[in-house]
Amino acid sequence: MRKPRIFCPELSAPIYKCSNIKQIHHLAKVLRLQPGDSVECFDGKGSIAHGKILELTKAFISFHVDDVLNASNPYKKYYQAIIPYIKKENLIFSLQKLIELGINSILVYKPMNQDQSLAKKDLSKLNPKLEEAVVSACEQSGCNHIPCVNYFDGLEQCLYSDKLIAGFEGLFVLDTIANEYIKDHQILNLNSISFITGPESGFSQIERELMNGLELQSFKIGHYVLRAETAPIVGLSKFQSLSGEY
Repeated sequence: MRKPRIFCPELSAPIYKCSNIKQIHHLAKVLRLQPGDSVECFDGKGSIAHGKILELTKAFISFHVDDVLNASNPYKKYYQAIIPYIKKENLIFSLQKLIELGINSILVYKPMNQDQSLAKKDLSKLNPKLEEAVVSACEQSGCNHIPCVNYFDGLEQCLYSDKLIAGFEGLFVLDTIANEYIKDHQILNLNSISFITGPESGFSQIERELMNGLELQSFKIGHYVLRAETAPIVGLSKFQSLSGEY
């Protein structure tokens, strides 16, 4: 049986104390761990370690940490997904699958063509839930590098942010109305790849004009129209496959 994995932001000290109530509940009530049980600790930056539970209470869990090792990223390229806010459950699903596939960075933007159920909501209230889902997905999938997640009020703000990794040369639009499919020779010489996907209703005319003005390349990723939560997952898989990651 695989050891439970625990996110520990600091692995430098021999003792780590966790006061995250949800994490405590999961370890104590769901996994039913006890003092003396072993866990695998990771800091989200590539370090992993052996941990042993020293004390478990309703308020905190303490671990003894040793054998700290550095785990390198198994993927050759740096992948960044630029995705819209969509319904919470769908967005969390998409984030979880992107992490399982090895995404390095996620930029979440507020689309102009917004789902009516989100139109009057304060989307920033979703962000803590998304960050919890990201950590949980890393714990479950074995990913030791927690992706950077950043949030933007619109696509334009996102594209001109210093959080955009690849630059416009390595930035692609995955669009249902594109005329061609991406080929391996278009990405093999790139060290980092960023790709944009749209919401259920598609990109707005203003967003299209913005991307066209930046002369971004647009590609189809399939013969059928994909849901907003599915498109980035399939897109990442496609880029990785063309890059020879699998």
